[in-house]
Amino acid sequence: MDTLGPTLLGALVFLALMAGLFVPLEFLAPASPRRPHVRAMVLGASLLVLNTLLMQVLGAPLLSWLADVVDAPAVRTTGRVAFVFVAADFVGYWAHRLMHRVPWLWRFHRLHHEATELSWLDAWRQHPVDFVLHGVLVGLPGALLGASLSHVSSVVLLRKAFTTFLHANVAVDFGRWLASPVFHAVHHSAKPEDHDSNFAGTFPLWDVLFGTFRAATRAHLEPERAAVTPG
Repeated sequence: MDTLGPTLLGALVFLALMAGLFVPLEFLAPASPRRPHVRAMVLGASLLVLNTLLMQVLGAPLLSWLADVVDAPAVRTTGRVAFVFVAADFVGYWAHRLMHRVPWLWRFHRLHHEATELSWLDAWRQHPVDFVLHGVLVGLPGALLGASLSHVSSVVLLRKAFTTFLHANVAVDFGRWLASPVFHAVHHSAKPEDHDSNFAGTFPLWDVLFGTFRAATRAHLEPERAAVTPG
């Protein structure tokens, strides 16, 4: 519990940094003229803080315990750290697909898809069960492959920072090479044909390999959004 104070401070600093970056970007160069509701933004910010604290209390000890049980050789080289990051993204892809496919997981994940106007804060619009479960699963490769808890935490934090970018209301597209707001807008589309697509958090390669990639169009940036139903 002694770590909750620094964790809370870290969450607030992270929130301030993300706001300082994405609020001006969304204001100056929005992909869509729509603006998120104040209530949605407050919910996203509140869940960011709450879920970060819960991950520290529940997820971090579990990952630390698993790392002690496995007792793998410590990750020291840059190459192995990069491998852990790629492995975490691969696991994150399948975890995300399962959250859409398994009904009891969808009950929690659907909160994330209830936003009607996407903005950077919607990256944090996650039910605590959804957030902690996804965080633990993404942290598993690091815990099992000998990464330190600080490395695992860094991977999770880096992914969440990038996820913040994915939900930002900006027209940035990297095609099939790297996930982007345009790529992720397809995943949040109200169109039924888009619901089972673009699950990757960083590398669209997973969607390409496993048949869930869907190319974005301009229409995906300004859809009549609605809560997505499981594919």
